[in-house]
Order: sequence, then structure tokens, then C-alpha cells
Amino acid sequence: MKKNLVFLPVPDYFNDLFIDPNIPIPAEVPEGEDVNLDDLSIETILLAMLRVIEENQVEKDWIDYYCNFILKVRPDIITMLEINDDFLNDKRYKNAHSLVTEGRAQEALSSIKSFLEHYPNIWNGWFILGWALRLLGRWKDGEAALRKTIELGGANSDIRNELAICLMEMDDLKNAKTELETALRNDPENTKIISNLGVLALKNGEKEKAAGFFRTVLEIDKDDPVAKKLLVDSF
Repeated sequence: MKKNLVFLPVPDYFNDLFIDPNIPIPAEVPEGEDVNLDDLSIETILLAMLRVIEENQVEKDWIDYYCNFILKVRPDIITMLEINDDFLNDKRYKNAHSLVTEGRAQEALSSIKSFLEHYPNIWNGWFILGWALRLLGRWKDGEAALRKTIELGGANSDIRNELAICLMEMDDLKNAKTELETALRNDPENTKIISNLGVLALKNGEKEKAAGFFRTVLEIDKDDPVAKKLLVDSF
């Protein structure tokens, strides 16, 4: 049975812990029972804050405060938000994802920004934003959004690949290489990453090394159009 959500005032002797005594602390309570803040563990409080964030039925200042509190006290617990993937059914998220996939990045921006106003700590939303900004050639903004994605727990190879593209376009080749190599370790047969390592090698004037990357791509996928074109155009 789902517990009731209540909000408890912060006693004076808890001020140092909760920083802002004007914002109450949420707690989940079985129907018909009372609860005192003294009786709650920090884990119980954090779980209640996560529920408030997901249900999004309180003032935005409260949600921002709970998000920051969680990240400060237990940054790892933010991954619990991803256990419940209801946000994937959010119309704004679905619309933005569809538009970016179709290459309609400018149209996707308003949807994904609206989504992030309601789900500021969901890394998936920041990834869509970073991807869209990269497609629009807004490299610095794209880099910032993608680094936020990683900060919030996004760890897949596509994130680092997109970040590397932004860095390459800004001539930050050293850090682009670091991101691509990290991504490749986690996903060693990802042809997009290998191709981008080839592009990076070309930017560094390493033609033979670049050719090796493109040939590796074709060993994995003999019909890969990107690797075929780059081999033809560059050699």
C-alpha cells in the first residue's frame, strides 16, 4: 500500500543539517500513523525527497532544494530516479527524442528544455539537449550539456562520443581523444567511435593511423558508408 506523503517543519536543532529551515522535510507515513523528524533516518528522508521530485506536485523551489540536498548528501542515490522510467513516457521527452533522431534539432530544443524544467536531474534529458546543440553546431553549449549528462550519471558510449565531437570541433583534440578512448573501452565494437578516432587521427595529420581505424570499422561492418567515404576521400 502506498504511504501518505507528509511535510514536517524543521526544528531549530536541525538547522545546520537542512540549511534552509523554511522548506519542510518530506516523509512517507502509513495511513493513520504519526511521525516525528527525530524518528527518520537520512535514507528515509532521501527516499521521500525522491518521491516528491518524481511526482512534481510542490513548488519548484522545494524540488530544486530537495535535488541539491540529495546530490550533496548522497550523490549516488540519484540513480534511483532511473529505476522508475516514467519520464520516458513524458510527451516532451518523446517529442524531443523523435525530433533529434530525425535531425530536426532546432525544433527539439523547446521540448527538451521544457522537460528539463520538470526533470532537472534526469541525465537522459541533458543528453538529448547536448545532442541537439551539437547538431546545431553550438559546440560549447553542447559540451556543457553533455558534461552535465555525465555528472548526473550518464555513462554510455554515445554520450562521450557526442562530447568528443564537440571537443574536436573546438580543436580540443587532446580531450576529444580521451573521451573517445574511454568510450571505446566500454564499447569496443562501436563503429561510430572508431570512425571518430579515425577523424581525430586525420586532424592530427596521422593518415596511416586514420586508415587503420577506418579499416577496423569495415571489418566490423563491411558496408559502413562513413568509413568507406573517409577512406576514399582521404587517401
